[in-house]
Amino acid sequence: MLAFFAKLPQLSIAIIAVIVLNGVFALIQQARADRAADRLQQMLPTRITVWRDGRRQVIEAEDVVVDDILLLESGDRVPADAVVLTENRLLVDSSMLTGESVAGAVAVGDALFAGTFVVEGDTCARVTAIGQHTRLAVIARLTTSTTKPDTPLTRGLRGVVRLTAAIAVGVGVVFLLISILVGNPVQQAFVFAIGVTVALVPEALLPTVTLSLAWGSEQMAKRQILVRNLEAVETLGSTTFICTDKTGTLTRNQMTVVDAWTSAGSLTVDGAGYGPTAQLVWSSPTAADPVRELALAAERCSTGYAEEVNGQWRAHGDPMEAASTPSPGDWASTPTRIVAPFPLSCGSPSTPGCAGWPWCWPRRSW
Repeated sequence: MLAFFAKLPQLSIAIIAVIVLNGVFALIQQARADRAADRLQQMLPTRITVWRDGRRQVIEAEDVVVDDILLLESGDRVPADAVVLTENRLLVDSSMLTGESVAGAVAVGDALFAGTFVVEGDTCARVTAIGQHTRLAVIARLTTSTTKPDTPLTRGLRGVVRLTAAIAVGVGVVFLLISILVGNPVQQAFVFAIGVTVALVPEALLPTVTLSLAWGSEQMAKRQILVRNLEAVETLGSTTFICTDKTGTLTRNQMTVVDAWTSAGSLTVDGAGYGPTAQLVWSSPTAADPVRELALAAERCSTGYAEEVNGQWRAHGDPMEAASTPSPGDWASTPTRIVAPFPLSCGSPSTPGCAGWPWCWPRRSW
């Protein structure tokens, strides 16, 4: 407005353009972050099996109510807080709440929490809390209710703007008085003082800062880092220590086979995650067949596995078994989920106290 009063339309248009440009950058970053948040919603189940009216029913997860009986099995994500009524070798991954990647055993009477998922066994559980009353929602409220302090960049810019404004207004008032004292008309002196005040405002400060942060945000996006707030780029650049959870944050929460040893030689796997992107380094050409036999044994002794869903690899069942079961083109170049031609005689999932998987198969099926 000062520029309009000073009859400087070009400067007025430039200032408006800078404000619009800054708003566009902020909207673009917000849209990117919102799309990422939408993808996170896909982690929650959309349909769930319950026991209602004396029979099994598959309903929308949002229709679950307190005292519903959930029927959960390996691979199901828990849609609400519940208490276990019955269980069969139940292992639950609670990494979303605790950050612990190793699945834990859950007994009758223990609690299940929304957002966790069953990696082994099956259970019948009674819903105790839904929606905003779940433990996951409580944790979310704690994070959103925390007061967010201003970033160092915001505090610095605020100080610069206040100092500049004080100086500009002070100088403008001085020139207004001087212009009146030397005999200029009041209107002409006022326009002259406004022009001096506007000239002292650093119009290039905002676009310079915005463009610098936008460039930094774009460079970070190329490295798979999503920036929700442009000011966070400068804050991260001045950070010395970051205290954060490791699982799923600094790491991918995906265990990987790195070495396979046999009497004929070994195989080193250079890769990460469940996908078939590993580089294989053989110690000896004769190790190929024994390693494939080892892969077949791992396949036969595992109920967990990894599969590709919408371009992303996800584990089903125990994450250790999923890592041990080869995926196409991975450490043993064997197909995913070899279908056994004969039924399993008996078996037991992997446990921390056992160094192996005890499973029994008929001789003719091997």
